[in-house]
Amino acid sequence: MTALNPRHLKYLQVVAKTGSLLAAAKALNIAQPSLSVSISRMEDIVGQKLMDRGRHGASLTKAGQILVRHAESVDNALENALAELRLFSLGVSGPMVIGGTPLATASIIPEILSKLVPDFTPIRCDVVEAYDEDLIKGLLNNEIDVVISSMRAEVLESNGTGLIASEPIFSAQTSAVVRRGHPFALEKTLSLRDLQHALWVLPPRGSIIRTLIDSGFMVTGLPVPQNLIEAAPFGVLKEIVKQTDGVTILSDHIVRAELAEGSLVTVALAERMTPRVFGIHRLKSRDLSPVAKRFIEIAKQIGAELK
Repeated sequence: MTALNPRHLKYLQVVAKTGSLLAAAKALNIAQPSLSVSISRMEDIVGQKLMDRGRHGASLTKAGQILVRHAESVDNALENALAELRLFSLGVSGPMVIGGTPLATASIIPEILSKLVPDFTPIRCDVVEAYDEDLIKGLLNNEIDVVISSMRAEVLESNGTGLIASEPIFSAQTSAVVRRGHPFALEKTLSLRDLQHALWVLPPRGSIIRTLIDSGFMVTGLPVPQNLIEAAPFGVLKEIVKQTDGVTILSDHIVRAELAEGSLVTVALAERMTPRVFGIHRLKSRDLSPVAKRFIEIAKQIGAELK
Protein backbone atom coordinates (compact mmCIF):
# COMPACT_ATOMS: atom_id res chain seq x y z
CA MET A 1 0.00 0.00 0.00
CA THR A 2 1.30 3.47 -0.89
CA ALA A 3 2.32 5.42 2.19
CA LEU A 4 0.01 8.17 3.37
CA ASN A 5 1.23 11.70 2.82
CA PRO A 6 1.69 13.45 6.22
CA ARG A 7 0.54 16.72 4.64
CA HIS A 8 -2.70 15.09 3.52
CA LEU A 9 -3.23 13.73 7.04
CA LYS A 10 -2.93 17.28 8.30
CA TYR A 11 -5.58 18.30 5.77
CA LEU A 12 -7.93 15.67 7.18
CA GLN A 13 -7.30 16.93 10.72
CA VAL A 14 -8.28 20.47 9.69
CA VAL A 15 -11.44 19.22 7.99
CA ALA A 16 -12.35 17.38 11.19
CA LYS A 17 -11.77 20.57 13.19
CA THR A 18 -13.66 22.96 10.93
CA GLY A 19 -16.42 20.59 9.78
CA SER A 20 -16.31 22.00 6.27
CA LEU A 21 -14.15 21.54 3.17
CA LEU A 22 -14.50 25.23 2.34
CA ALA A 23 -13.49 26.35 5.84
CA ALA A 24 -10.64 23.86 5.92
CA ALA A 25 -9.34 25.06 2.53
CA LYS A 26 -9.37 28.66 3.76
CA ALA A 27 -7.56 27.69 6.98
CA LEU A 28 -4.95 25.77 4.97
CA ASN A 29 -4.70 28.50 2.33
CA ILE A 30 -5.27 26.06 -0.53
CA ALA A 31 -7.97 25.74 -3.17
CA GLN A 32 -10.98 23.64 -2.22
CA PRO A 33 -10.68 21.41 -5.33
CA SER A 34 -7.06 20.61 -4.35
CA LEU A 35 -8.22 19.68 -0.86
CA SER A 36 -10.93 17.42 -2.27
CA VAL A 37 -8.39 15.68 -4.52
CA SER A 38 -6.07 15.10 -1.56
CA ILE A 39 -8.87 13.55 0.48
CA SER A 40 -9.85 11.35 -2.47
CA ARG A 41 -6.24 10.14 -2.81
CA MET A 42 -6.21 9.13 0.85
CA GLU A 43 -9.49 7.28 0.37
CA ASP A 44 -7.96 5.40 -2.56
CA ILE A 45 -4.92 4.47 -0.47
CA VAL A 46 -6.85 3.16 2.55
CA GLY A 47 -9.65 1.73 0.44
CA GLN A 48 -12.34 3.28 2.60
CA LYS A 49 -14.49 6.40 2.64
CA LEU A 50 -13.05 8.97 5.04
CA MET A 51 -15.77 11.62 5.10
CA ASP A 52 -19.38 12.27 4.28
CA ARG A 53 -20.05 15.43 2.30
CA GLY A 54 -23.39 17.19 2.58
CA ARG A 55 -25.12 20.54 2.29
CA HIS A 56 -24.29 21.34 5.90
CA GLY A 57 -20.59 20.54 5.72
CA ALA A 58 -18.32 17.52 5.99
CA SER A 59 -18.14 14.94 8.75
CA LEU A 60 -15.63 12.14 9.18
CA THR A 61 -16.63 8.53 8.85
CA LYS A 62 -15.44 6.02 11.46
CA ALA A 63 -12.44 5.28 9.23
CA GLY A 64 -11.69 9.00 9.00
CA GLN A 65 -11.90 9.35 12.76
CA ILE A 66 -9.43 6.50 13.24
CA LEU A 67 -6.99 8.10 10.80
CA VAL A 68 -7.26 11.50 12.48
CA ARG A 69 -6.75 9.96 15.92
CA HIS A 70 -3.53 8.33 14.80
CA ALA A 71 -2.39 11.54 13.11
CA GLU A 72 -2.96 13.45 16.35
CA SER A 73 -1.14 10.72 18.24
CA VAL A 74 1.89 11.15 15.98
CA ASP A 75 1.82 14.93 16.51
CA ASN A 76 1.71 14.44 20.28
CA ALA A 77 4.51 11.86 20.18
CA LEU A 78 6.75 14.31 18.35
CA GLU A 79 5.92 17.05 20.86
CA ASN A 80 6.72 14.63 23.69
CA ALA A 81 10.08 13.85 22.09
CA LEU A 82 10.99 17.54 21.88
CA ALA A 83 9.87 18.13 25.47
CA GLU A 84 11.96 15.18 26.69
CA LEU A 85 15.01 16.44 24.81
CA ARG A 86 14.62 19.93 26.30
CA LEU A 87 14.38 18.52 29.82
CA PHE A 88 17.29 16.15 29.18
CA SER A 89 19.49 19.11 28.22
CA LEU A 90 18.60 20.67 31.59
CA GLY A 91 19.25 17.49 33.56
CA VAL A 92 15.57 17.03 34.38
CA SER A 93 13.78 13.65 34.30
CA GLY A 94 10.54 13.46 32.34
CA PRO A 95 8.19 14.69 31.23
CA MET A 96 5.77 12.06 32.50
CA VAL A 97 1.99 12.29 32.52
CA ILE A 98 0.14 9.95 34.89
CA GLY A 99 -3.62 9.51 34.61
CA GLY A 100 -5.96 8.11 37.20
CA THR A 101 -9.54 7.97 38.35
CA PRO A 102 -10.33 10.00 41.50
CA LEU A 103 -9.74 7.06 43.84
CA ALA A 104 -6.34 6.32 42.30
CA THR A 105 -5.19 9.95 42.38
CA ALA A 106 -6.26 10.22 46.02
CA SER A 107 -4.52 7.05 47.20
CA ILE A 108 -1.99 4.92 45.33
CA ILE A 109 -0.58 7.47 42.86
CA PRO A 110 0.76 9.85 45.56
CA GLU A 111 2.31 6.83 47.32
CA ILE A 112 4.03 5.73 44.10
CA LEU A 113 5.36 9.23 43.49
CA SER A 114 6.71 9.46 47.06
CA LYS A 115 8.96 6.47 46.27
CA LEU A 116 9.79 7.57 42.72
CA VAL A 117 10.69 11.23 43.08
CA PRO A 118 13.83 10.83 45.28
CA ASP A 119 15.51 8.78 42.51
CA PHE A 120 14.60 11.16 39.69
CA THR A 121 15.00 14.65 41.16
CA PRO A 122 14.64 17.07 39.46
CA ILE A 123 11.57 15.74 37.68
CA ARG A 124 8.69 17.04 35.57
CA CYS A 125 5.50 15.06 36.15
CA ASP A 126 1.83 15.89 35.60
CA VAL A 127 -1.03 13.99 37.26
CA VAL A 128 -4.34 14.03 35.40
CA GLU A 129 -7.58 13.03 37.12
CA ALA A 130 -10.41 11.91 34.85
CA TYR A 131 -12.89 9.13 34.16
CA ASP A 132 -12.17 6.04 32.06
CA GLU A 133 -13.25 7.35 28.66
CA ASP A 134 -11.04 10.43 28.87
CA LEU A 135 -8.11 8.47 30.31
CA ILE A 136 -8.11 5.92 27.50
CA LYS A 137 -8.42 8.72 24.94
CA GLY A 138 -5.34 10.32 26.50
CA LEU A 139 -3.43 7.05 26.18
CA LEU A 140 -4.43 6.55 22.55
CA ASN A 141 -3.50 10.15 21.70
CA ASN A 142 -0.06 9.91 23.37
CA GLU A 143 -1.13 12.57 25.87
CA ILE A 144 -0.84 10.25 28.90
CA ASP A 145 2.00 7.80 29.57
CA VAL A 146 0.48 5.54 32.21
CA VAL A 147 -3.00 5.18 33.72
CA ILE A 148 -3.93 3.62 37.04
CA SER A 149 -7.62 2.90 37.14
CA SER A 150 -10.27 0.26 37.66
CA MET A 151 -10.83 0.53 33.92
CA ARG A 152 -14.22 -0.85 32.99
CA ALA A 153 -14.04 -3.77 30.57
CA GLU A 154 -16.59 -2.23 28.20
CA VAL A 155 -14.49 0.94 27.88
CA LEU A 156 -11.39 -1.05 26.97
CA GLU A 157 -13.31 -3.23 24.53
CA SER A 158 -14.97 -0.31 22.74
CA ASN A 159 -11.93 1.98 22.61
CA GLY A 160 -8.67 0.16 23.04
CA THR A 161 -9.04 -3.41 21.81
CA GLY A 162 -5.56 -4.64 20.97
CA LEU A 163 -4.01 -1.23 21.57
CA ILE A 164 -3.88 -0.99 25.38
CA ALA A 165 -1.73 -3.22 27.61
CA SER A 166 -3.44 -3.74 30.98
CA GLU A 167 -2.18 -5.49 34.11
CA PRO A 168 -4.13 -5.80 37.40
CA ILE A 169 -2.28 -4.75 40.54
CA PHE A 170 -4.79 -4.88 43.43
CA SER A 171 -8.45 -5.25 44.35
CA ALA A 172 -10.22 -2.58 46.35
CA GLN A 173 -12.78 -3.80 48.90
CA THR A 174 -15.35 -1.32 50.20
CA SER A 175 -16.64 -0.67 53.72
CA ALA A 176 -18.85 1.78 55.52
CA VAL A 177 -16.73 4.66 56.87
CA VAL A 178 -17.60 6.91 59.83
CA ARG A 179 -15.73 9.21 62.20
CA ARG A 180 -14.19 8.03 65.44
CA GLY A 181 -16.85 8.19 68.17
CA HIS A 182 -19.74 7.87 65.72
CA PRO A 183 -22.70 5.81 67.06
CA PHE A 184 -22.06 3.26 64.29
CA ALA A 185 -18.31 3.02 64.96
CA LEU A 186 -18.60 0.11 67.43
CA GLU A 187 -20.80 -2.03 65.18
CA LYS A 188 -19.22 -5.15 63.66
CA THR A 189 -21.45 -5.13 60.59
CA LEU A 190 -23.90 -2.67 59.06
CA SER A 191 -26.46 -3.21 56.34
CA LEU A 192 -27.69 -0.61 53.89
CA ARG A 193 -31.06 -0.91 55.59
CA ASP A 194 -29.41 0.08 58.90
CA LEU A 195 -27.95 3.12 57.18
CA GLN A 196 -30.99 4.06 55.11
CA HIS A 197 -31.89 7.14 57.15
CA ALA A 198 -28.36 8.20 58.05
CA LEU A 199 -26.69 11.33 56.71
CA TRP A 200 -24.75 10.15 53.67
CA VAL A 201 -21.61 11.77 52.27
CA LEU A 202 -21.04 10.45 48.75
CA PRO A 203 -19.07 11.18 45.58
CA PRO A 204 -21.02 12.90 42.79
CA ARG A 205 -23.25 10.93 40.43
CA GLY A 206 -21.37 9.60 37.45
CA SER A 207 -18.34 8.40 39.41
CA ILE A 208 -17.71 4.65 39.42
CA ILE A 209 -17.96 4.19 43.17
CA ARG A 210 -21.18 6.25 43.34
CA THR A 211 -22.69 4.05 40.63
CA LEU A 212 -21.77 0.95 42.68
CA ILE A 213 -23.34 2.43 45.82
CA ASP A 214 -26.57 3.43 44.05
CA SER A 215 -26.74 -0.03 42.48
CA GLY A 216 -26.33 -1.59 45.92
CA PHE A 217 -29.41 0.24 47.17
CA MET A 218 -31.46 -0.68 44.12
CA VAL A 219 -30.50 -4.36 44.37
CA THR A 220 -31.67 -4.46 48.00
CA GLY A 221 -34.93 -2.71 47.07
CA LEU A 222 -34.10 0.45 49.04
CA PRO A 223 -34.44 3.99 47.73
CA VAL A 224 -31.26 5.97 47.12
CA PRO A 225 -30.60 8.16 50.22
CA GLN A 226 -32.19 11.60 50.27
CA ASN A 227 -30.35 12.85 53.37
CA LEU A 228 -27.23 13.45 51.35
CA ILE A 229 -24.12 15.56 50.93
CA GLU A 230 -22.31 15.14 47.61
CA ALA A 231 -18.65 16.05 47.74
CA ALA A 232 -15.52 15.87 45.60
CA PRO A 233 -12.58 15.39 45.65
CA PHE A 234 -12.10 12.55 48.12
CA GLY A 235 -10.06 14.72 50.49
CA VAL A 236 -13.07 17.00 50.96
CA LEU A 237 -15.43 14.03 51.29
CA LYS A 238 -13.32 12.43 54.03
CA GLU A 239 -13.01 15.71 55.93
CA ILE A 240 -16.81 16.10 55.96
CA VAL A 241 -17.18 12.57 57.35
CA LYS A 242 -14.61 13.38 60.05
CA GLN A 243 -16.52 16.44 61.20
CA THR A 244 -20.14 15.25 60.94
CA ASP A 245 -22.27 12.21 61.70
CA GLY A 246 -22.18 11.39 58.02
CA VAL A 247 -21.45 7.92 56.68
CA THR A 248 -19.87 6.99 53.38
CA ILE A 249 -18.75 3.88 51.51
CA LEU A 250 -15.15 3.87 50.36
CA SER A 251 -12.30 1.54 49.55
CA ASP A 252 -10.22 0.69 52.60
CA HIS A 253 -7.14 1.78 50.63
CA ILE A 254 -8.29 5.36 50.30
CA VAL A 255 -8.69 5.80 54.07
CA ARG A 256 -5.52 3.96 55.16
CA ALA A 257 -3.92 7.11 56.56
CA GLU A 258 -7.06 8.09 58.48
CA LEU A 259 -7.45 4.56 59.85
CA ALA A 260 -3.83 4.61 61.04
CA GLU A 261 -4.28 7.93 62.85
CA GLY A 262 -7.67 6.85 64.23
CA SER A 263 -9.77 9.70 62.84
CA LEU A 264 -11.93 7.37 60.74
CA VAL A 265 -13.31 3.89 61.36
CA THR A 266 -14.46 1.27 58.87
CA VAL A 267 -17.37 -1.10 59.48
CA ALA A 268 -17.99 -4.17 57.33
CA LEU A 269 -21.04 -4.04 55.06
CA ALA A 270 -23.53 -6.89 55.12
CA GLU A 271 -24.04 -6.42 51.39
CA ARG A 272 -20.89 -7.48 49.57
CA MET A 273 -20.16 -5.04 46.77
CA THR A 274 -18.14 -6.19 43.80
CA PRO A 275 -14.44 -5.41 44.42
CA ARG A 276 -12.89 -2.91 42.06
CA VAL A 277 -9.78 -4.30 40.39
CA PHE A 278 -7.22 -1.56 39.79
CA GLY A 279 -4.68 -1.99 37.04
CA ILE A 280 -1.90 -0.33 35.11
CA HIS A 281 -2.80 0.66 31.57
CA ARG A 282 -0.47 1.88 28.83
CA LEU A 283 -0.27 2.07 25.06
CA LYS A 284 1.28 -1.14 23.69
CA SER A 285 3.09 0.59 20.86
CA ARG A 286 4.75 3.23 23.03
CA ASP A 287 8.25 2.77 24.42
CA LEU A 288 8.10 4.42 27.81
CA SER A 289 10.80 6.61 29.31
CA PRO A 290 12.96 5.28 32.19
CA VAL A 291 10.99 7.32 34.72
CA ALA A 292 7.65 5.95 33.47
CA LYS A 293 9.00 2.39 33.53
CA ARG A 294 10.16 2.88 37.11
CA PHE A 295 6.73 4.29 38.01
CA ILE A 296 5.16 1.05 36.80
CA GLU A 297 7.66 -1.07 38.76
CA ILE A 298 6.85 0.79 41.99
CA ALA A 299 3.10 0.54 41.28
CA LYS A 300 3.42 -3.24 41.02
CA GLN A 301 5.39 -3.41 44.26
CA ILE A 302 2.80 -1.38 46.16
CA GLY A 303 -0.03 -3.33 44.54
CA ALA A 304 1.51 -6.59 45.78
CA GLU A 305 1.55 -5.17 49.33
CA LEU A 306 -2.12 -4.18 49.06
CA LYS A 307 -3.34 -7.61 47.93
